[in-house]
Amino acid sequence: MHLDIDKYAHIHSPVHRWDPRIKIASLGLFIVTIAILNKLPLIVIAFSISSLLVIVSRLPFSFVTRRLLPVTIFLSPFFIIIPLTMPGDTATTLGVSFNYGGLLIAAKVYLKALSMVMLSIVMIGTAPFVDSLKAMERLGVPSFIVQMFLFTYRYIFIFLLEMKRMNRAMKSRNFIKKTDIHTVRTMGNFVGMLLVRSFEKADRVYESMLSRGYDGGLKTSFNYTIARPDYFKAAALSVACVTLLIY
Repeated sequence: MHLDIDKYAHIHSPVHRWDPRIKIASLGLFIVTIAILNKLPLIVIAFSISSLLVIVSRLPFSFVTRRLLPVTIFLSPFFIIIPLTMPGDTATTLGVSFNYGGLLIAAKVYLKALSMVMLSIVMIGTAPFVDSLKAMERLGVPSFIVQMFLFTYRYIFIFLLEMKRMNRAMKSRNFIKKTDIHTVRTMGNFVGMLLVRSFEKADRVYESMLSRGYDGGLKTSFNYTIARPDYFKAAALSVACVTLLIY
């Protein structure tokens, strides 16, 4: 299992060539702008711009849709819950009172969420993850927060591999999950042992890092260079933000 956040960071596109610092700042500003919008036509325009950025980034369609699917599943009930529970003028269809204003609100929430998630995918998925984190640090994000993200991302895979090994060992001893006390006790021991092993692994990793000169700073070989097109892209997105907020 792999989260593959930066799986397609090697692709060549205008978004991939965008300086990570300006890209994160510009897309972050656009995400905030979308969160503020309230008029449906403006939200649709913002959604269109977000979709255009995904296309320009050349990220595979399947890569993006797999990450949008959980958002769709989570927000789909809003199209039923809000129209049925929102007070105000309602229309009756097949004996059910339905508020079309609630449907409009659900559509706004859904499109805004999809737009912000797409922008987040473009922001993180078009550069190596460590370079994006380093850019965040250059933008003023505290170093300890950046490193927490980095270590969590890196060592969660080790955690998952350890869990798979332990699960395989249990199956090799003919353990079968059932709805009984034995299964509950076994799974409790499984979780406890996994936490102990994870703590021991983290301690060994930290000592190994200290022995290699770790001083609390994040090291990367990426050289930040800002080209003229980077400013043009940021300016175009900033104009879009201001225009959406004005109207």
